[in-house]
Amino acid sequence: MSSSHSKVRIVENSNELYEYSKNVRLPHKPVPVTSHAAKLYEEANLIIDIPFDLSSSLGLDYPASCPNLLSGYMHISPNDLFKQDGVVSYTSLCLYVIRDHNTTNIFDEGQVNWLKSDLLVIPYQTQPLEHFAHDDTALYYVHDGPLLKYLQVKSSEKCFLTTIFREKVLKTKVENI
Repeated sequence: MSSSHSKVRIVENSNELYEYSKNVRLPHKPVPVTSHAAKLYEEANLIIDIPFDLSSSLGLDYPASCPNLLSGYMHISPNDLFKQDGVVSYTSLCLYVIRDHNTTNIFDEGQVNWLKSDLLVIPYQTQPLEHFAHDDTALYYVHDGPLLKYLQVKSSEKCFLTTIFREKVLKTKVENI
């Protein structure tokens, strides 16, 4: 049977069928064993974003900690504001509060107050996040920006509400594992 579709690929060889769970991993070089020491944010005396960028070891041309994620630390000095611009570069951002309690201004949601050991999960944003530190602050972050770069796509809408998991809830869940 022939097809008259010039822009449609027709598969007629079973060797071209792939089972999804065995082929879902992005092609990449092995992720090297290394560390991103806490002293990087502890010794910082400025507002600073300290990505755990292994892109050169992974053979990627964009920042990445592994093929589909970028993690790192943020240090914000007392009474400073840090604008985190993730517009269209990730679908979600996880922030774990290592030290202090402060506020993040989210463009269409207002101010979100967070405490030490909270986990914030923030969806795609159309404006930069503004983190304000009352005291010396350290955050750990993870987002899926590298996956979007690999797929050559951009976020376009929020799929969930900003969520804060409080320390007590996180500890209870971990203790019950």
